[in-house]
Amino acid sequence: MTDGPARADQNILAGYGVVDVTSEERALEIAARASACPGRGGKPGSDPVEVHPIAADPTAA
Repeated sequence: MTDGPARADQNILAGYGVVDVTSEERALEIAARASACPGRGGKPGSDPVEVHPIAADPTAA
């Protein structure tokens, strides 16, 4: 989210995904692979990936 029109010097949310895994370790493995996906020119992107837990029953929150 931004506080106005997106500018090159601001962070924006480009997308998100939900991954159902049995452990935090597995979630971090997947996040590391996603971060290393090829970017511009086919080089590894090293893009930041945040990992956040979701409650087992999100409707209970």
